[in-house]
Amino acid sequence: MIRWTTAILIAALAAGAASGMQNPLRDRLLRNERAQESTGWYQRADTGAFFLFDRSGEAALLRERDAPDSEVIVLYPDRAPGGGTAYITDTGRELMRLNALGGATYFPADAPDGVIVEFASPAAGLSPIPRSPGEVRSRAERLASDLARQLDRNISVQYAPAPRAGLGIQFDTLDLIDRAVEQVPGDRRRLRDLTEISLVLGERPAAFVEESRLVIVIAPDAGHAGRPSSAMIAQVLARMSS
Repeated sequence: MIRWTTAILIAALAAGAASGMQNPLRDRLLRNERAQESTGWYQRADTGAFFLFDRSGEAALLRERDAPDSEVIVLYPDRAPGGGTAYITDTGRELMRLNALGGATYFPADAPDGVIVEFASPAAGLSPIPRSPGEVRSRAERLASDLARQLDRNISVQYAPAPRAGLGIQFDTLDLIDRAVEQVPGDRRRLRDLTEISLVLGERPAAFVEESRLVIVIAPDAGHAGRPSSAMIAQVLARMSS
């Protein structure tokens, strides 16, 4: 019986392919197969824009194709309402959803109600750009200079030495702190209590305030998933300024 069912299924797929006609069964199977691809380019149905969605690790990663300097968003899988898998940021925002039939919905800032996306092609995974100790030092100095200009006073930026494999994440995190300050609503000079930013090493990423010090914990061996998002850092800063 199983052999007969398999033969009928193969014949149906072959017939659809040979005729060039739409074959719903074949299309559904292909969608399911593509949904299992761990990493690939997806295309929005509304704008045609592409983004890379990388599920090769415990946490998923997402980045827009046309903004190569944009933040790599870290997403954590969770059960979606009605089945499938929802992918959630560290601030609790759902950004991507895969349903059980292989369909995908994207929830970007410009389409918060969601837009259908289609798998376009396989792709390589996302990993931090390797950096040198000198590059990290220069980025920390530039962050201190940027903050002095934006907040109209000097802010100390400190970081713990990281293994060479973690230097890319240190550099990336310094970038995210800059982005986070820009996201704080209102006059950023309200961050009058902030005097120091410290990057420390730990087992899991985190962001919190100790008196006048913003502490960012990074897990240097975890890749992009080893640091908090700019949105999370901005939330911590906003609470500090309220």
